[in-house]
Amino acid sequence: MDTETEQDASLGAWTLKIDGSSISERSGVGLILKSPEGFTIQTTITFGFPVTNNQAEYEALIAGLKLSRTLRVQDLKIYSDSQIVVKKINGEYIAKDPILEKYQALVQSYLASIPNHQVLLIYRQENEEADILSKLVGNSSDLDCSVYFEELHKPSIESGEVLEIESNQNWMTPFINYWEKGDLPEDKGKAQILKAKASKFFLEEGLLYRRTFSSPILKCVGPEEAKYCLAEVHEGIYGDHMFTKALAHKIIRQGYY
Repeated sequence: MDTETEQDASLGAWTLKIDGSSISERSGVGLILKSPEGFTIQTTITFGFPVTNNQAEYEALIAGLKLSRTLRVQDLKIYSDSQIVVKKINGEYIAKDPILEKYQALVQSYLASIPNHQVLLIYRQENEEADILSKLVGNSSDLDCSVYFEELHKPSIESGEVLEIESNQNWMTPFINYWEKGDLPEDKGKAQILKAKASKFFLEEGLLYRRTFSSPILKCVGPEEAKYCLAEVHEGIYGDHMFTKALAHKIIRQGYY
């Protein structure tokens, strides 16, 4: 951990280091999100579409901000070695490229959900870990087992991504809407199915829980928060590595569905 990151941790801030690369052989991004206590999530993402270096840098930032928002991070320091991205976000440059303007707007929508945030420029040599992650995507066999490997099939600025940010819909939404507002599908058959499934769940202080016979009451989580749970159980405070079924059972024992 470098001196700046140590100071951030002592002040209670999360840190996010990002890097994106796009060359003829491969393109991808790397990000490292670290809590004040030192818990770390490392992610490497490859693209299923062509990107420029600047677009790759924005995609890295968006991926980190999505994860930060899911974990309800309130104080975040973001480090990038891209002058263009950092200075555009901080208002020192104006995004004239129409594609980068869309990325800029999307980033600002995520930053608005984090009350205390800073976007800081660092030297490339200070961003070596994220840089390594961004370049490993061409050969996933090189990745350490504690690194999440993902593939992005379309740019984050496409309409589906924007709608997801605005609505934040996931598998829990129908159950939450049913218990909060009594919402049901217009189709009677689908409504009966939803009511039957919803009977296994309940809401408490805005959070969805599932009743079970053989396990404790389970807190339900969405896709991004599920990633956090996997990381925590697999390599975090519970600290071991295991096969899929054993890992799933351990997560349930910790109270997540």
